[in-house]
Formats: sequence, structure tokens, C-alpha cells
Amino acid sequence: MKKIFIIISFTLVIATFYIASAIQHKESSAGSSETHRHEDHHEAESHQDHEQEVSSHAHDQHDGHSEAEHSEQKEIKGTEEKASSHQHDHGGAPELADLDRSVDELWAAKCEHNILHYTCDECRYELGVVKLSPTLLAGQGSPGIVSTTTAETSNYSKMLSLTGEISTNESKTVRVSSPESGIARSSIADIGQKVAPGAILIEIDSKEVAGAKADFLKQLAILKLARKNAEREAALFAKKISAEVEVQEAKTKLTEAEIEVANTKAHLKTHGVSQQEIEQLISGSANTINGVFSLRSAQNGTVLERSINAGEQVEPGKELFLISDLSEVWVWANIKEEELLQLTSLKDTIVAEIQVPGLGSKTYRGLMDVVSGKINEQTRSARARISVGNPDGLLRPGMFVNIRLLLPGTQQTVFVPQVAVLADEGRQFVFVHKEGDYWIRRPVTTGERFNDQVAIIKGLTPGQKIIADGSFMLKSDVLREKMGAGCAD
Repeated sequence: MKKIFIIISFTLVIATFYIASAIQHKESSAGSSETHRHEDHHEAESHQDHEQEVSSHAHDQHDGHSEAEHSEQKEIKGTEEKASSHQHDHGGAPELADLDRSVDELWAAKCEHNILHYTCDECRYELGVVKLSPTLLAGQGSPGIVSTTTAETSNYSKMLSLTGEISTNESKTVRVSSPESGIARSSIADIGQKVAPGAILIEIDSKEVAGAKADFLKQLAILKLARKNAEREAALFAKKISAEVEVQEAKTKLTEAEIEVANTKAHLKTHGVSQQEIEQLISGSANTINGVFSLRSAQNGTVLERSINAGEQVEPGKELFLISDLSEVWVWANIKEEELLQLTSLKDTIVAEIQVPGLGSKTYRGLMDVVSGKINEQTRSARARISVGNPDGLLRPGMFVNIRLLLPGTQQTVFVPQVAVLADEGRQFVFVHKEGDYWIRRPVTTGERFNDQVAIIKGLTPGQKIIADGSFMLKSDVLREKMGAGCAD
């Protein structure tokens, strides 16, 4: 019991201590809050006084600012009046663009310098006028940097679209084969290789050629003996030792020997033995005879096919190489029955434009010169041949192409080079000669584009002289005014 009493007493002492501590902490917190509220009230009053001072100061500044703003508005107004006066000098209301005004109107206009507008070095660009020195024009042996041309008319105004395929030009293609059988010793030319006339394609070892060389040397020996006999008989006859009949017999044998030598020599050449090799054979000995001969290219071209390798057996007449000059190719166009009538009735050569899908927008010019008279039973179409120049070598046999034919129409159409037509802000124009050194840009409406030409539907008349190559340089000069280099203020 005594222990229990001691524990209860100790617990009451601890509880009393904690309660007293809590009351003291609460009173301390309340005092601190009151102090903070007093400080906050003092700060609020100070802030209110500061705002009143700022407001008063801002009011004083507003009066000064209003005066500065009023002065600035007056200055802006004066600038606008000056700009309005400058616009009035140029004609008041905004003028029409030079492409919307007639040439006579432009030629009669005066600029702010009170001189004819087109003659002013500072202002003429506003009218789309350029003064071009004759030294810059190409012609009469002078290269120049600007070329001119004349707008010409043509009755070609109808387009016909076709498809086709590129093939070799058969008139510029050779198929090389061996005249004799033998063994290919070495293969020189490879597919894709360009060769010149006389270039060695392959060397072949042939028993027939060896026999032909031996026959040639044999006939040379007979010829040598016949020539000596003829000379000897002629000398004896001169001394009246030999009869005339013996001289005639010697001359006959000499002629026969010369014929045999010429015959065997020609036989060697048909076997592919060159003149240089024959001369080497004549100067050599019989021990150097072999059957090796060379197959050579007969023309310039590219090796497109090769069907022989070193060590293989060569048969006479078998095609070994296909060589074609690809500087010009043929395009075979597919023509439907209803389109064939339009082409067969034309007597003139038809101009064609060739475009290969794999080469982007690049086009080639061609001429259709042959139209087949036979219709394919399966496709119900005929074929027409177009000769196309291939200077860059990009056109290859087997390529599929798109074709456009320019056919005669019912009316004359003006055509100019595509490089002559330029554009500015969606308007197309060309530079036309006005007089002297002056050229002026005039609006045009274009039609079909064909090869390097474009049809002009509106804006040009036949015979007008225009700028072709170099027109972009003139356009840059005209646009100087748009970049701030027009007439002076």
C-alpha cells in the first residue's frame, strides 16, 4: 500500500507541472500576437502615407508628360503632312503599276525631277525601263552578256501525249563477232566501257589464222623468186641470150605471184589482222608465226553487251560484243489507232519533247521521222520512231519515257524562249525593245510550254524584239526601286 501511495503522489506532481507550463505558454503567445497586430497596423498607416506621396508625385509628372506627348503628336502630324506632300509630288493618289499602264502613257510621264521619267537615271526603274548599252548585247561576233530574239509565230498549237521506250540507234550500233573459231586469250573491253574506232576488244588464238599467216609468207617467198626470175630473163633477152617467150613466161609468173600475195593479205585482214601486224609479219621470221588476232571496234561507242570471257571457245558468227554510239538514241512511241490517223496525214517531221520520270523535270528534244504502218494485235497500237540527241549520256536503252508531240493547229501562235519570260508578284512579263537603248517590261499571258519554248497567248505581237538570255539581270535592275533604290526623296 505504501508503494501505491508513493506512485500516485509522483504522478500528481508531474501532471501539475505540465498544466502550469501549458498555461504560461498560452499567455506568452497571446502577448506576442497583440504585439504583431500593433506593428502591422503601424506599417499599414505608413504604407498609406507613402501611396499618397507617390500619387501626388505622379500627378505632377502627368502634367509634364502631357506637354511632351502633345509636342510629339505635333511632330508626327508634321511628318505625315510632309509624306502627304511627297506623295502629291508623285501624282497624289497611288499610281497604277507599270504593267497596268500603256507604253505611250509611261513614255510621256515626267518624274519629280521634271524630266521625262524614262530618261531619269534615278527614276526610270519605277516604270520598268532599263537602258542597255549595245556593248552588252550579243551578236555580230560579240559574245555579250545579254542576247535578244524575235517573237515568231507557228501553227503548232496542239499537244499529243504518248508513252514510249528508249532503244539504241541502229544506224550507230555494231555487233561484233569472230570470223574464225578459236580460244579467247584475253578479254579487253568490259560492259560500260567507251571505245574508239580501232580499239582492241579481245584477242583470239585461231588455227585458221595461223594457217592464213603461213600462206601469206609462202606467197611472199614465191613473189620474191618470181621477181628475180623476171629480172634475170629480161637481162638475158637484152643480151640476146634468152628468147622473148621465156621473158613473157617470167612476167606472167611474177603477175600471178603478186595476185596471190594480195589475196592472202586480204584474207589476213578479214581475220582481224591489222596492216601493222602484217608489216611486222613481213619483217619477222617464220618462227614468230602464231594464230593470235584481235577483234577491234569499228566505231565510237559504249560496250553495252559482252558474251565472252578469257579461255572460252569462240565460234564464228557468234555475237561477242554490242557497241552503240549513245550520243543519239531512238525512242519508240506507242500510238493508239485513233491517234495514228493524226500522224500519218502529216507530211512534215513532227517535233517531240521527251521526259524521263527518273530524271526529274529535265526534257529532251526529238524528231519523229518514221511511223509504223502495222498495228500490234495485242495492244492495238502502232509504233513511231523519234530520234533524240543525248549529249549528256543520261538516256539509256530500256528507259520508259513520256512523250509530247507538237501538232499543227488551226491558228498561228507566238512562241518565245522560256528564259525570256520572268515573273514578279504573280505577274509574268518580258522585256521588249522600245527605242534606242531603252527596253521596257510588258505583261504577257503564257500558254503551253514545249521544250525550251513557251506560247504567248496575250501581250506580244509577231516580230517584236525581246530579251532572251540575260533577262534576269534586267529584272534585278528594275526591282532596285522596290528595295529602296528608286527615285530620290
